[in-house]
Parts: sequence; structure tokens; C-alpha cells
Amino acid sequence: MSRINNRFSVGVHIMTALGDHHGEPVTSAHLTVSVRAHESQVRGVLSKLAKAGLVVTSRGRNGFSSLSRPANKISLLQIYNAVEAPPVFSIHTYPKEITCRTSCTHKEAMAEVLDDTQQAFEARLGKRLLSELVEKARSYK
Repeated sequence: MSRINNRFSVGVHIMTALGDHHGEPVTSAHLTVSVRAHESQVRGVLSKLAKAGLVVTSRGRNGFSSLSRPANKISLLQIYNAVEAPPVFSIHTYPKEITCRTSCTHKEAMAEVLDDTQQAFEARLGKRLLSELVEKARSYK
């Protein structure tokens, strides 16, 4: 089995934390504690978010990160694309068994289904805003 990629979840977590503290400088150490992931993973995702223009970062001993714009101006699709998350589903790799119709047609049939599913998933993410998650975080008691 392949390992599950959680870059999108980590990216949204980081962005939500930054949105919750919008206007305040947030250190990567704070984000690492919040996400509970290895600091190299947090820094890698932060780098992708900054490269996409969603986050502003400052390096050095007093380094920090912050959102580049308000959370209600950032869609979850922008985060998904920024962190270069893989497609939601993938097709297993295998050599075709020529004597089996299923084996010979499965990849093409699944590719159509999964492409349609991926497009619907991304369309939905495009309608969801980071501010929704920030509001949920702020409502926690």
C-alpha cells in the first residue's frame, strides 16, 4: 500500500492557524506544535504556501509567517493547488492481462470516472473559504 499524503490537511491546518492569528506574526515553532508534525514538513508546506502567494514569511531567529490576505479571500482550492497535493484517488498500476476484458479496460474506465470526480472535488473546494475553518477554530471553547 502507498503512504497517504496529508499535505493538503497540513496546509489547511497551517492556514487556519495563521487566519486565527491574522495580523500577528506566527513562528514556525508555534505552527509545528499546532500541527503536531515534523518541523521540516511544516517548513516545506509553508514554503509552498509562500511561493503561491498565500503566506508572507520572514526568515531568521525572529522569523514569522502570516496570511498574505484575509481568510475570506482564500479558497481551499488555492491551498490544495499551492501544496501540490496529489489527486484524491489513483489507479493501481498493473500489467494488463490480455485474456481479461476487465484488466484491458479498467484503467481507461477508471480514468474517466476519477477525472470527473477530481473536477467535482476541486470545484467544491473552490467554493469553500479558509474563513469558514478560521471561524470554526475561533468558536472552540
